[in-house]
Amino acid sequence: MEYLILRSLCATATGMILSQTGSLIQMSTRNILASPSTLGFDGLSILWVLILHSLLLIFGFDYPPLWTYLLGVPVFIIIGHVFSKVIGKYQHIERLILIGLTFNLMVGAVFSLWQFLFLAFNLPFPVELWFGHFRHAEFSFALVLIIFELCFLSLWIMFQKDFLIFSLGKGIAANLKLKEKRLYSMLFIIISVGTFSVVTLFGAFSFLGLIFPLMARKMWFRKFDLNGEFFWGALVNGLAFMLIDLACYFLPIMGAEIPVGLIATAVGAVSLILLLWKSNDTLEILAKKQK
Repeated sequence: MEYLILRSLCATATGMILSQTGSLIQMSTRNILASPSTLGFDGLSILWVLILHSLLLIFGFDYPPLWTYLLGVPVFIIIGHVFSKVIGKYQHIERLILIGLTFNLMVGAVFSLWQFLFLAFNLPFPVELWFGHFRHAEFSFALVLIIFELCFLSLWIMFQKDFLIFSLGKGIAANLKLKEKRLYSMLFIIISVGTFSVVTLFGAFSFLGLIFPLMARKMWFRKFDLNGEFFWGALVNGLAFMLIDLACYFLPIMGAEIPVGLIATAVGAVSLILLLWKSNDTLEILAKKQK
């Protein structure tokens, strides 16, 4: 029972973080196809784990998984800051999305090659990193996610007015003299560290950062309620994700548990195809108040 409570807490917090980081990145780019997966943050996180795992293995360090996270946080703070500068100047977000998707494909190829070499030499390899799961949920992992969520809540409360102005569009934000560079930097540091936290501790849940914000927006965005999208919508997504993970736990196939990240990737990929097929000129997020 204690294990299931801890696992459920981790799954819910992960769903919330993926929903929130996805909402932030879509709000920042004004594009519904933007997400941590499609802009390459998932791939960067996986690449970091592979590089650090290999280096620590070469030097003979027997390290706990939390080391990978703690050593990478400063790196991904810098990555988020640098990315904010790039995306603040870049006009063609669709091109960045294509670059991000291509980068993820490259990381997938590197991951497969790395796995082959490690297994050929009978070395330990984080095989399940590509499809996330919560089978090895620990108290320290849950604590990391809770601390991140509390930091996000604190920043939201402190800069709520700036978030709301920014969500109305760049023109209005410029007229109201919003400090966009500072806000961009803060947003993408949150996105970068949040995605890194989830991938490092539990593996990749590709495309959830794309579909969860859309689901939350269906519930709340029509009322022009960012609080609803970022919190109540994220909480509903987190609880739904927890239920899917529990279904994987209680309904194994031939005694084997399906990684919930595998289901997430399959559903997310289909959702991305449908969005690309139907969207045409409706990729941009336009915030409109109810009449």
